[in-house]
Amino acid sequence: MIDYLAKDFASFRTALLDYSAAAYPQWVERDEPDLGMMLVELISAAGDDLSYYQDRIAGEATLAQATQQVSALRHARLVDYEPAPACSAQALLQLDVAAPALPRGVTVEAGLPDGGTLAFEAGGALLDPDTGGLVSGALPVDPRWNRLDHTSVPPAPRLLPYWWDDGLTCLPRGATELWVRGHGYGFPVGDVREGTVGLALLIDTAAPTPADPPIREVVNLTGAVELLDPLYNIAVTRLSWDSSQALAFDHAQERTVLAGNLIPAVQGRRFTERFVVEPDPAGPEAPRAAVTRSGPDAGCTDANPRTLHTLRAGRLAWLATQAATLPELVLVELAETPGDLPRTWRWRRSLLDADLFEQAFTVDPVVYRDLRRQPQGLPWFEYDGDDGDSVRFGDGWFGELPPPGATFELTYRTTAGALGNVAADAITIVPDPLAGVVLACTNPFPASGGADRETIEQIRANAPHAFRARQFRAVRAEDYTKTAEELPWVLDAGTRIRWTGSWLSVFTTAQPPTGEAPSPMQAGQLVELLDRRRLAGYEVHTRAPRYIGLDLIVTVCALPGALRGEVEAAVLAELGTGRLCDGRLGFFAPGGLRFGAPLERSELEAAIQRATGVDGVVKIRYRRRGHVPFYVPMPEVVSVGAHEILRVDNTPNRPDRGSVRVVVKGGG
Repeated sequence: MIDYLAKDFASFRTALLDYSAAAYPQWVERDEPDLGMMLVELISAAGDDLSYYQDRIAGEATLAQATQQVSALRHARLVDYEPAPACSAQALLQLDVAAPALPRGVTVEAGLPDGGTLAFEAGGALLDPDTGGLVSGALPVDPRWNRLDHTSVPPAPRLLPYWWDDGLTCLPRGATELWVRGHGYGFPVGDVREGTVGLALLIDTAAPTPADPPIREVVNLTGAVELLDPLYNIAVTRLSWDSSQALAFDHAQERTVLAGNLIPAVQGRRFTERFVVEPDPAGPEAPRAAVTRSGPDAGCTDANPRTLHTLRAGRLAWLATQAATLPELVLVELAETPGDLPRTWRWRRSLLDADLFEQAFTVDPVVYRDLRRQPQGLPWFEYDGDDGDSVRFGDGWFGELPPPGATFELTYRTTAGALGNVAADAITIVPDPLAGVVLACTNPFPASGGADRETIEQIRANAPHAFRARQFRAVRAEDYTKTAEELPWVLDAGTRIRWTGSWLSVFTTAQPPTGEAPSPMQAGQLVELLDRRRLAGYEVHTRAPRYIGLDLIVTVCALPGALRGEVEAAVLAELGTGRLCDGRLGFFAPGGLRFGAPLERSELEAAIQRATGVDGVVKIRYRRRGHVPFYVPMPEVVSVGAHEILRVDNTPNRPDRGSVRVVVKGGG
């Protein structure tokens, strides 16, 4: 009889001894030195290992019992949940340099409480997402933009503000220009209209007391004009920047220092490795062999190899941007002959997204170790957990197979995860090899974005709920509205469900940011999207928005000494459709008033009261275009229909879109 419950060494040993007693009754020796007993125990140990592997594989088949990161990752992707990798912190460095050329990738360090250091690499991202290769080019620095003049003893501030009146030394909030002493700085400027960016300039104002933090802001220069103070014959330079970057705080210029050479930095160190795919076992490249494993569903005659390479230096860094989270890794296949060009392989989050012959790879959280004792010959790799990362190539169907004998060069960056979120002014250590190139460095703002890899417990808690976070069905009116707002051209939407005689119909109206009716193509996109998610038996109709133009006459009382023209301009700006100097949108900006939203008189008066120079609102009169021909006092609430939007564009070329007239009383 076979004992099917045997699962460990002891039970396998007992089962084999019971079988031997029945099959070989003449063998009665049970001493440990006996050759038969040695074979029984060897077979039992092998069975114990196989039984353990069976249990482990069965456990990895479910998310609830998985113990390896790669298993949890693949289970989570089945429900469209992407676990977060280990991301590097990002910081903005201010460097004082000795020469106008600084290579990309120089490394400075931040001190840790335990006495260690944390490396930050200047230059930003390692990977160019457009080409898949390394980001190249020198860093834009210049000794003229240093924070300190290191030729003086002790070093003194180099860039200092200049003010024209000792009684007006405050650089106010909302300012878009300042003056600095001297000429010959060579500030590069940009043009917002053309999409170019000028020199990033740090405005650093010390607090009145050391107990308070400094006030720091960064602007990008759009103008730099060299002039002369005719009264004192002092050379000055006027710097300006775009109104979208208007200062958010007041700056005391006597405590302010300016600095350029602002360079993005990423926490981590850069490493370069080479490996060879299926090299000659007797050749010199054999020790650099990549990991080769049998792939899934591989038979004896149709082997489907899987090629991997484990990163030796540590955990791979990922970089979170507004567009995506990308690995800091570049993989290049080196040319076999001098006349050929190297080929750059592209990263894919999953090789299921790779084409048949695409030179693609992915990254798995697995580690393989070389167990050989001698450095010669082919490595002997074995799986060693998930405390690291490996590059994995395609199988010929999803991504191209790497050719045998190909040599790859891998450049990547490691990370410390959340530990890299250091405080401001923490990155101050310049390594000795850079002492003559980088004179000083600091980070004016705290580093951010560093995060540890999502653990298996976190994946187990989050992944089962990820597919419920976005519902691909619409039941209530709010569901149809939210679905319509998924389209990129929809600024606002509103929905009503009505009984139309024989069935329920859904009427959804979408507002484009242009303030016009949706184009036929946009209306078709909206109908197609809603029709995929509607309830069975419902009909979907997309009506064009109906804009209601309002004409307003606002009468305000100005503060004593305020100029009436300036008060009028301030009120019109507050009630405008653009963006104010402090970053806020005007009261009647597109999207401010939604479908069916009434206009509250109290909210309108509060917006008017925020205008500079307004002492109070005397009265507001209005008329609704197409309804009444004359102005009437504005009530507490001006209501509109469910598919209507109030609009006050105050554009002379389009009077039908509403207008605002301001009457100022009092003032200067």
